[in-house]
Amino acid sequence: MEKTEKMRHTLSHVLAAAVRELYPTTTFGIGPAIENGFYYDIDFGDTKISDADLPKIEKKMRGIIARNLEMKKRTVKKEEALKWAKDNDQKYKVELIEELPDGEEISFYDLGNIFTDLCKGPHVENTSEIGAFKLSRVAGAYWRGDEKREMLTRIYGVAFDTEEELNDFLKRQEEAKSRDHRKLGKELDLFCFSDLVGSGLPLFTPRGTILRDLLNDFTQSYRLKNGYKKVCIPHIANVDLYKTSGHYEKFPEMLQFVSQESGDHLAIKPVSCPHHSQIFASSPRSYKDLPIKYLETTMVYRDERKGELGGLSRVRAITQDDSHVFCTEDQIGDIFGELIESAKDLYKRIDMKLRLRLSFRDDGDGYIGTPEMWEKAQKAIKDMAEKYEMDYFIGEGEAAMYGPKMDFMAVDALGREWQLATVQLDYAMPARFHLEYTDADGSKKTPVMIHCALIGSIERFMSVYLEHTAGWLPMWCAPENVRILTVNDQVSDYVSKITDILNGIVLDEPIKNNKLRVFVDDSADSLGKKIRRATEMKIPCVIIVGPKDAEEGIVSVRLRDKEEKVSLTELADYICKL
Repeated sequence: MEKTEKMRHTLSHVLAAAVRELYPTTTFGIGPAIENGFYYDIDFGDTKISDADLPKIEKKMRGIIARNLEMKKRTVKKEEALKWAKDNDQKYKVELIEELPDGEEISFYDLGNIFTDLCKGPHVENTSEIGAFKLSRVAGAYWRGDEKREMLTRIYGVAFDTEEELNDFLKRQEEAKSRDHRKLGKELDLFCFSDLVGSGLPLFTPRGTILRDLLNDFTQSYRLKNGYKKVCIPHIANVDLYKTSGHYEKFPEMLQFVSQESGDHLAIKPVSCPHHSQIFASSPRSYKDLPIKYLETTMVYRDERKGELGGLSRVRAITQDDSHVFCTEDQIGDIFGELIESAKDLYKRIDMKLRLRLSFRDDGDGYIGTPEMWEKAQKAIKDMAEKYEMDYFIGEGEAAMYGPKMDFMAVDALGREWQLATVQLDYAMPARFHLEYTDADGSKKTPVMIHCALIGSIERFMSVYLEHTAGWLPMWCAPENVRILTVNDQVSDYVSKITDILNGIVLDEPIKNNKLRVFVDDSADSLGKKIRRATEMKIPCVIIVGPKDAEEGIVSVRLRDKEEKVSLTELADYICKL
């Protein structure tokens, strides 16, 4: 993998060299290797670059690579590096160099004698070592990610050791485009956006709301089974609540406002855990009461830059299948065990593999609680992962501000990994709110708090699940389970018999009391057009009814992968087994 990364990094320099030959007045930002490829941020001045220009740039890159040029590293003093950047009118490089410590040796890489760049490396030794690549797209990128700075042109490329690996990747990318949840959401009439409502604020149609509700019932059924109780909280709170919890400093973008009626300083909630802590604090608690388990599906709000918003993957209004447990230290293992088993079973039922990221803190100062508390909490989480034989890895710097997490990484049908479920251990927040319970000896103790979301954000989960299934949702959560198509208008009485049977069916897996959702297309359109419409809407079960079917007491059941004749007397059992 190190060789592949070196090759990708070198390709970013080759890209810059090609651009310099084609557009001599350009200035350059940064050009790193990234997962699956590379990019370079470039200022083209008044010249507009689009995807249509990529074949020309790629052709120039291949010509440079064919020269078998060496990549040679050399180091210079800061003063010399600055002179190079200024002499070559590279203002972005000047900025980077000026930030480096005085007296530090600064490294450059020379691509043959055609291009020199400020760079730490590493790189391949010769362009002959470069494998298969392709320029993929053009995007805009603010210099250093600051929306107040210059907008540069970012050119992306993908690169692999062999043509076979590259072609496999490109095929997966094409498949991903066809599965894009934004495309599917529109085609299947699940959600929409409105400029008047605002970016990152999805609106769910009746069909999309059915799917949301069923997914929520599914995830919360696990916690209801384990004794969690529903609670309900408001969407705003006094800012002091978040100052006490520590979230006010974490989320400065919260929409704080002052009530004209009361003068209270309020904020739209970015999290629900501080609210739940106050339900716990509302009554005296004994060790006999613990664990106390709350669940709630609620919306929280966090601001994001417009460029980071994308369909349901990243939104400003986030619906969480939230839960919080207040327990003793002795109860941590059992609570974690319940949640781990729930997550494993949930993702097995939706046919997604799981692995675990233990999200620990790094050396930064954006965390609350003592180092001793963190060490204790991280050990407890690692012990849980090993006890339940989970495939895990450690992600330093991925912890929540108040404690370490178990983040469940789900793998979809295209092999992509998504962070969805999370279980978080929190010693800090109960202490900040002075939560307490009376122990067996009469002393006051601080409970431990455990946060959990099994699918995380419902919006994000929907985006992943739609792409995982390519929109062919399973029977239990499809907004429309069955569509009946009539061949002509002579079968209305027979269709009524069919609908009576179907309307009496209740699916009990994976959730209870899931009434079948049946629609009839008895329009005057041709049968071919009706079938095409049902297929485009990815209805899992389509029943075709004609006069001959009515005479014989059968129906034609059309599924995604087959079509069968089923008698009316066996239809209910047949549907329940799908």
